[in-house]
Amino acid sequence: MTPSKESMHAYAANVYTSVVEELMKGKQRKFIAVEQEFFRLWWDGIATDRHKQQGCDKQFFNASVQYSNMDLLLDYINKHSDEFGVTVQYATVGDYFQAVYSRNFTWEIRDSQDFLPYSTGSSRLPLACIIAAPSVFQVQSSAESHSTYDLYILVEISGLSYRKYNVKPLNGKQSAFIGKSVKYKRKDITRADQQSRQLLPVVNDCYQVLFDQNTNLMHSITERETNQTVRLTQEFLEYHVNGDVMKGPISDNYLFAPNASAVTVSKAVGLEVVSGNLMTEIRQYFYSNITSQDYVYAVYTRMYTVPEGYDGKLLCHRIEQEYSVGPLELNREAVLRTSTNLNTGQLLYTDSNGYQIQKRPFKAYENNTVARNYYPMVQTTYIEDDTTRLMLLAERAHGVSSQGNGQVEVMLHRRLWNNLQWDLNYNLTLNDSSVVRPVIWLILGSKAVTNILYRTSGLALEHRPVVLFGALSGDKAKLPGQLQQNSVHGSPVTVPPNLHLQTLSIPGWRYSSNHSEQVHSIRVGKQKEGDADFSRVLLRIRHLYEVGEDPVLSQPVMVNLKSLLKGLGSVMVLEERSLTGTWDVNTLKRWKWKTAQYPSKGFSNSTKTSENFTVTVHPKEIRTFFVYFQGQ
Repeated sequence: MTPSKESMHAYAANVYTSVVEELMKGKQRKFIAVEQEFFRLWWDGIATDRHKQQGCDKQFFNASVQYSNMDLLLDYINKHSDEFGVTVQYATVGDYFQAVYSRNFTWEIRDSQDFLPYSTGSSRLPLACIIAAPSVFQVQSSAESHSTYDLYILVEISGLSYRKYNVKPLNGKQSAFIGKSVKYKRKDITRADQQSRQLLPVVNDCYQVLFDQNTNLMHSITERETNQTVRLTQEFLEYHVNGDVMKGPISDNYLFAPNASAVTVSKAVGLEVVSGNLMTEIRQYFYSNITSQDYVYAVYTRMYTVPEGYDGKLLCHRIEQEYSVGPLELNREAVLRTSTNLNTGQLLYTDSNGYQIQKRPFKAYENNTVARNYYPMVQTTYIEDDTTRLMLLAERAHGVSSQGNGQVEVMLHRRLWNNLQWDLNYNLTLNDSSVVRPVIWLILGSKAVTNILYRTSGLALEHRPVVLFGALSGDKAKLPGQLQQNSVHGSPVTVPPNLHLQTLSIPGWRYSSNHSEQVHSIRVGKQKEGDADFSRVLLRIRHLYEVGEDPVLSQPVMVNLKSLLKGLGSVMVLEERSLTGTWDVNTLKRWKWKTAQYPSKGFSNSTKTSENFTVTVHPKEIRTFFVYFQGQ
């Protein structure tokens, strides 16, 4: 191991071993859960600014010290409970919620508020804690220097299935279409003539995208079905951050603390358009000035054209963008800012854990307004006005913000160094000199249309087909008419359009279906490692839509799981489980929480499964099953 890896390994080992040892020293010592607000007020009163900047995970590296201190703290608070108005004890999460539930409160619904805030101080934000026959081909010159061409093949693959293709040169016969490349002169965007603007159109069946030939920047996007046009331009900017703890707040793995607003990094942009019968790729290269040899950023925008006979709804309705960012200069944080003429009022929407959309209104603060208006984007963010919505779907999590009306910016890369001793000891400075290539899909349209598109598009981005390739082994190539679709067993698995097969796996443990028996076996030491049970499959099926999102797709869905899974084998038994798979759902006694908005309504749906293996999945519901197949 390197020294940094060794130190992190020792750090992690000390955390886990010391926690286990200290938990075993007293029965009262469980995982800690407390009424947070009382402790926050207490901490605000006695902690120094230096203490508050350390971050909670940096305080628990020595469990013996932590539990000893916590023993003293709990004892002190309980002896002065009349003064503080609270008593505390060690508790599991289950103990805590049982105590809260027994109080029989009526709760306000938080709507778009977070359970825990992302900004807790005046100067800091914990940003980082957070198919058909192969008749359609396209070959084009590669945007990357290590290859001559990129090969694009349009395929259509059903659920849990695969296709095999043989690709070889045919000396011009039925050969792939070779994309045509047109390169445009690099433009100085600081001296662009705004009066005599020339616009370059790129069109598919869903969108027309215009590029300003005076700047080589994107100018606008028109959604062709509604003929709605949105002025839109994109630019890369960088936040400069401090690396000296003696001079103020720093940015590191955990924190984002920019010195000021982001600054533009490119003064010149090059443009190349590669067009083919499947796709048009627009390549923009961003240079620090008009004479620079190497670009510092790049955007590859791809628009797809789907031939007749294919379902190209998702493919056509996305504008795919891949970025090249880095290597950055030290203490720089790079963002892509998309500016539109949508009147958004600086209201941003982001997904929470990839599941629920939350409003993120811009708020002005006395200190560090930029960072305190950054939020995590797990996969989805969007801005909108009264009629039109612009959505961004990402393949990985990013920080996002709306720093101006009609704007959305995405953090793409960070390169940081500071002299905080803790960060240096554990290699947490994030001195990353790499080049990153994140991918984001843009979807533009009415709210009704984007509501439908972004759920399934998000799944398509998250679960892109795995491509395996290698040299042919000498087998005779199949003709297009002989190609067959293959699935794991028989027929492919296809779910209704508003459902998602979230989990389909063999559990890696021989967990008893009876949770009480399982816990008893563990406690008496009879739990043994065993082989996985290949006749039992863990299945989770999820409803993609919220109530009211779409008049059809938001409705409950009935699905016959035996019929759905027939391609995998004959389903004999269906056993519904809790979300984790731990408990038989029929043994659960679900709590119903009273809310001010719906005082008599509980938040639990029926979990009944009919005898013919038919289940109903309600909006945003996830249902979990053990599926037992007939032995082979």
